[in-house]
Amino acid sequence: MSNLYFGFDLSTQQLKLLVTREDLSLHSTYKIEFDKDLPHYKTNKGVYSNESTGEIYAPVKMWIEALDVILANMAQDQFPFDKVAGISGSGQQHGSVYWSGDADVILESLNPQEKLVDQISPKAFTLETSPNWQDHSTGEEISKFESFIGGAENLAKITGSRAHYRFTGPQIRKIVKEHDDIYHNTKRITLVSSFLASLLIGKVSNTEEAEACGMNLYDIEKKQWNDELLSICTITHEKDGIKDESIRSKAINELKSKIGDVVKIGYNSLGSISPYYIKKYGFNPNCQIFPFTGDNLATILALPLNQDEFLVSLGTSTTVLLVTKSYIPSSNYHLFIHPTIPDAYMGMICYCNGALAREKVRDELNKKHGKESGDWSLFNELLDKSQNFNGDLGCYFPLGEIVPNAKAQTIRAKYDFKTGNIEIVDKPWDVELDVPSIVESQALSCRARASPMLSVKDDELKPGLHDLELDEKIIKAESLNQRPTKVFYVGGASANKSIVNKISEVLGPIEGNYRSDNANSCAVGGAYKAHWSNECLKQDKFINFHEFLTEKFNWNDVEKIDAKNKWEEYLPGLSVLNKLEQDLVK
Repeated sequence: MSNLYFGFDLSTQQLKLLVTREDLSLHSTYKIEFDKDLPHYKTNKGVYSNESTGEIYAPVKMWIEALDVILANMAQDQFPFDKVAGISGSGQQHGSVYWSGDADVILESLNPQEKLVDQISPKAFTLETSPNWQDHSTGEEISKFESFIGGAENLAKITGSRAHYRFTGPQIRKIVKEHDDIYHNTKRITLVSSFLASLLIGKVSNTEEAEACGMNLYDIEKKQWNDELLSICTITHEKDGIKDESIRSKAINELKSKIGDVVKIGYNSLGSISPYYIKKYGFNPNCQIFPFTGDNLATILALPLNQDEFLVSLGTSTTVLLVTKSYIPSSNYHLFIHPTIPDAYMGMICYCNGALAREKVRDELNKKHGKESGDWSLFNELLDKSQNFNGDLGCYFPLGEIVPNAKAQTIRAKYDFKTGNIEIVDKPWDVELDVPSIVESQALSCRARASPMLSVKDDELKPGLHDLELDEKIIKAESLNQRPTKVFYVGGASANKSIVNKISEVLGPIEGNYRSDNANSCAVGGAYKAHWSNECLKQDKFINFHEFLTEKFNWNDVEKIDAKNKWEEYLPGLSVLNKLEQDLVK
């Protein structure tokens, strides 16, 4: 048997492990669902929630036990652990784990006769829970992060993102404020991804550089921790009332020692697998543990995504991921350092109102025509009939939206092709008009906001293109002239060909559209990262990740979408979107 590669994914609701072969084909999959398989933790969808405070967190001990159980299940299956050459993976982004001063000694001296969970928890931790990405208890902290640093745009310029509830920096500040003793007794702070890597190498691991971008602490252009942000994190900023520079310097250095140096982008190993796993399960002593990254970052490694290509995830929310060589930060989206391509970045735009908004229109349509609420047939029929942009567009936000930042509402407008005038429609129109309107508006927003991150494709400006002002930021017409080269679709609604076709017409990629059914992209990306890293180590040189994946990738696993390119016909829609967003209730 050839070498095998592990890709872990420690998500909110489960620990998943996907195993691939040398040719990237799937060998096996294992998973532990926290609520179902570890019910004694009494989590709900993998977390504990405190509605009164907005806190959402998970027991770290549960994650360790999940690793115990998944490996024990594999051993029962007589899994060939000795064939595993490399391991990597991902963790839910932004969550943090707080290690005690005893952690390294505990991890280095694990007894293979005992379970991990019995030896590691709780003595290895100062805080037995980890803040989850859904946590929204840090409103005061994110306000300080943005105001102290000079605004949301300046914070995005430094760290790739404006302040967010879930980001690690604001979460640490909250712990410093509420649990000062726990903070100072903590020796190391890692992210969820590096926590899992730590269990496997037998010592506390540093955070991978791409992951560090999701903390609101890392200066992306300078490739180092930002001292001013660290002072905000430790409540020693001048605007916190701390005038003594020595106090601030001491606090910054203390936090730097806790978060450690980042693991720079590359293929270097964190180390060989811990002796615990060699003795207990028969792993090869040469099995290498490579840096784990964030779940969204791992997702872009699961497909041969190159510069200027989109990955559109059509789930409950709509998420757009893309690879770009341009560092053009904005409060409208996130930019992370790319986990495997030097001098590249991953752009990310996340909308709350994706599938939920479309389903609401579908249900209203079916109610009017006496159809079952979950039936997509009439919705798809009307969408397929809407050949071109007809001038009707709307913003459909049953939930408060992140992008643009707006309250829950629905607002519609009509475009007059003769005069170019745009009229806000005060009264609801026929629900049949909402069908193309909602899908087109979602696609146009993706296209407009992602365009500054793309490379220039056409020197000739298309007629009808004008500057837009979205979220108080000007998007130049030259940027809107740019298009993605390819678009890949994943997620539940990607199975709906009518929706995918319409979005594809609006985005207008140069080289085509593709759909993937892979539901395990985070774990797959981790396995591919381990495989690529191992190949680089063997050849002792940096291999182009995109070329490596493209050469081995099975294109039969993705479906080519034969959608027409109509992006120029939707140019008026950009102006309508601009008008709609100016009239939104913020």
